[in-house]
Amino acid sequence: MSNVVPPPAPTRALLDTTVQVDRVKTGARKAHLDRLLATFDWKLAASMSVVEFKATIIQECINIHNQLRLRGRLTAVRDALIEKDHPQRALRAHVFNNLITVYAPSSFTIDDAQDARLAEKARIRLERVIPGLYEWFVAKSVDSILRDRLECNRANEPPRKKRAAFETNLPICRRGKNKSCRVEAVIREAAPALLPALRTVAASSEQVTRAVGVFDSVIANAKSDLSHGDCRRAGDCLIALEGQGSATHALSSNAREWDPLSKLMGFSFVHVTYPEEKSR
Repeated sequence: MSNVVPPPAPTRALLDTTVQVDRVKTGARKAHLDRLLATFDWKLAASMSVVEFKATIIQECINIHNQLRLRGRLTAVRDALIEKDHPQRALRAHVFNNLITVYAPSSFTIDDAQDARLAEKARIRLERVIPGLYEWFVAKSVDSILRDRLECNRANEPPRKKRAAFETNLPICRRGKNKSCRVEAVIREAAPALLPALRTVAASSEQVTRAVGVFDSVIANAKSDLSHGDCRRAGDCLIALEGQGSATHALSSNAREWDPLSKLMGFSFVHVTYPEEKSR
């Protein structure tokens, strides 16, 4: 009888979009996540996370780039976008502070010529940052992007700059024109068995409630043609579906959705927190 102990099975971490965004937000969060991710053998991300990454931090970079080009003053753009009551206000501040890294004094003291020079410097900086963020996500941030199940077209499109502005980051999905993904087919294959449990989770989760609505609409309509907005409404559930069978663990800062989703999909859930921020 052999006494050889087999090696432990490799651990494969599925990174939710929140984790991927946090890795490019601040140095402290990146350092904390680097230490955590080093404990796993493989790091995975879903193609739907690429879409969400494009729709959040990359889209905010594009919005800021466009405003800098149109207004030509760094302080005016910075103050307007950060002070505005907008769901992405904090993310915009991270872009200015940690990605653009072009600093300006108070808008009360800077002269117009200096403000214009700084706006041009920030705009040019973003023209490197925007494609660099996409390249980092798909080629460097993880060991593998899980593409084969959904085959999402929008995830495969890098942001591209035309003469002055960037093209639409998430063009409208049109089946037979720029869309050949399997998202509706995957939902019809997988959702019926999952929906009873998802409805239970939806009782305490607005995000899962939206996903259940998307799944129900696809199952009820054989000609359903989802947009990227529909897919984002079902984002966490689609990410979990892409990771099912490939990942052993799921990492997210969003425990409300990902703890029950992990139980449903067979992942061990790892709740990502930032102790140095909690202690402030």
